Amino acid sequence: MATIGDVITASLQDLGLIAASESPTADDSALALSRANDWIDGLATQGLTVYTDNTRTTWTIVSGTTSYTVGTTGTVACSRPTSPDRIVNIGYQDTSVSPTQEYLLGRPLTNDAYASLTPKSLTATYPQYWYYEPTFTSSLGTLSPWPVPTGSGLEGVIYTPTPVTEFSALTDTILLPPGYRRFYRTSLAMELAPSFSVEPSPSLQRLANDAEVDVKRSNSRTSDLSLGDVAWISGNAGTSLGRARFDTGNF
Repeated sequence: MATIGDVITASLQDLGLIAASESPTADDSALALSRANDWIDGLATQGLTVYTDNTRTTWTIVSGTTSYTVGTTGTVACSRPTSPDRIVNIGYQDTSVSPTQEYLLGRPLTNDAYASLTPKSLTATYPQYWYYEPTFTSSLGTLSPWPVPTGSGLEGVIYTPTPVTEFSALTDTILLPPGYRRFYRTSLAMELAPSFSVEPSPSLQRLANDAEVDVKRSNSRTSDLSLGDVAWISGNAGTSLGRARFDTGNF
């Protein structure tokens, strides 16, 4: 599991302040942690977020219900994901059996994949897919199952990354969405450089710029998977898939 301390160490190494085999001093780590919190605040103004760990949220699936609101005041009481990509995994659990069985179906369907499913009112005992609409004009998103489940004793299960507003310790964990490892490391290095009176090398500046462009492009890109692609990602209902779609390794 990566920590903010790991990111700080890698960033200071990129700046040439410590060797690959070295760790920063306690004083340098404390200063870097403070600047890391400034960095998080700055990322928020760019529409980017740093996450730590995943939050598991459950809610009651009501037979025949076609949609559920998502947000701190919604039926699915978690922070509203700003896009389908911000949902790590989603599925359901069957509480009518002992022990309770959890079935994860992968990420939500894309707009095109969901549009191709007909009829939307199709019912079945269990859902096979979920579709998520962030609903940017509201504080609540919307989750729609397909087929519409009619089974009893079912609960929805969603895993969402927990946003970080501030790190309190070097051991605080940090999740690495796909493509974010290099961005976090080099972006933080650029933030730390003035505080440590160093000038980032041209190559590091290029890496940081390229990583930022890649992440912003990834965030703005609308996926256009076919239903066949989605079926490969989601698997079959009744198959428990791995939850981790974020890298939790070390730098």
